[in-house]
Amino acid sequence: MTGYIYKCILSQAPNNTATSGSATLTVDNPKAGFTVNANAECFKNNSFSFTNTSVASTGTLLYSWNFGDGSNSVTTNNAVRSYAGAGVYKVVLTAGSSVGCIDSTFQNITVNYMPVVNFSLPSICLPNGLGQFNDASTIGDNTQNLFSYLWNFGDPNDATPSTIKNPTHKYSATGPYTVKLKVISSNGCVDSLSQQLTNIFAQPKASFNFAPATLCMGELAQFTDQSNGMGSAVTTWSWDLANGDVSSLQNPTKTFVDSGIFNISLHVVNANNCPSDTATQQLIVYPYPKLTMGPGLLVKIGTTVPIVPQYYYGNNLQFSWTPSTYLDNTTVVNPNTTPTNNITYQLTITGIGGCAVSDTINVAILADPIVPNAFSPNGDGINDTWKIQYLSFYPAATVQIFNRGGQPVFSSVGYSKEWDGMYNGKPLPIGTYYYVIDMKNGKPPLSGSITIVR
Repeated sequence: MTGYIYKCILSQAPNNTATSGSATLTVDNPKAGFTVNANAECFKNNSFSFTNTSVASTGTLLYSWNFGDGSNSVTTNNAVRSYAGAGVYKVVLTAGSSVGCIDSTFQNITVNYMPVVNFSLPSICLPNGLGQFNDASTIGDNTQNLFSYLWNFGDPNDATPSTIKNPTHKYSATGPYTVKLKVISSNGCVDSLSQQLTNIFAQPKASFNFAPATLCMGELAQFTDQSNGMGSAVTTWSWDLANGDVSSLQNPTKTFVDSGIFNISLHVVNANNCPSDTATQQLIVYPYPKLTMGPGLLVKIGTTVPIVPQYYYGNNLQFSWTPSTYLDNTTVVNPNTTPTNNITYQLTITGIGGCAVSDTINVAILADPIVPNAFSPNGDGINDTWKIQYLSFYPAATVQIFNRGGQPVFSSVGYSKEWDGMYNGKPLPIGTYYYVIDMKNGKPPLSGSITIVR
């Protein structure tokens, strides 16, 4: 039997075959080769398919794959491989024939980094509805400045996408919405992230009332906040109380010193930092009527006279007199009175807005003076002066007193100081004196005698 020793060569020349005895047979080396479905993939879900194209002229080929990730080598024909991380991997295929000839080949496989998609969600207040979205995506090779973007804001009312890094979008309702960002790296690696946008808040509604409902000049108005924060507490109040007065209190007060129509407004902000609409109401401050009753009246007993205010002014006035004693009407401006005694009346006039003012007038009975015919100025506190009843009703009256010889011992205009029986600082002697009282009312003077007793 003839034995063969195989010698592997790299050329493709015709084989030399020994025919007898022990001889050396020279054969071709196997040619290792493979193809791959791609020369670059992205890390996420990467999968490479390797197709073996190796050939050999002698014997059966055996194969060994080394995928360059330091952990795996297989002996198979074709292969599929996924890599656990980004990088460049040297894939080596070794082909060996059954007669011991070996060849190998390699290709460098690139696994590209995947984008790590991230973005921040805004808090949005309606009705403005504008939200600012900020991209925070990264990539392992730090080429995020080369990213391409595709935003989907999940808004059925406005499906317009955006391709910029940090876009804005205007929403018209509270949602929620699913916002999706798709990021494409410079190597064409794509990933996306979806997040639920729930921070779209309804606009707070500003509201308030004030008391009293009708206000008069100089009165204090109390303003009470009744705003609705729409699910979030109101934290800021901005009041415009007219005439340059503002307040940040929840329930402010103000005294209005002028009458007129004033626009009061309130604007609030809630804990979500959402501003409200502006609530505005008109507040009417009414003026007080004007009233001056003037000097008192002197009325002769048994006569009827009208009571006429010296001055009054206002619109839609109502009149009320108190007490009703001696009056023929208590709800007119000029009632008639028939007094039998001195009395003080109060008139209250009420104008628009219920604003009211009051003033008083004294009505005195005008009677003829009652002149006593004696008095005793002895210092005992009883009848020490000459008291003339009702003479004070005649402030222009003149009083003259004479002694028996006709010499004047006392005179006065009006009778504000009663005569005490003195003359020139000395007491007059007991005796009879004579008086003349002229009331200056067109009537004849009163005259008679007065006796000093001690």
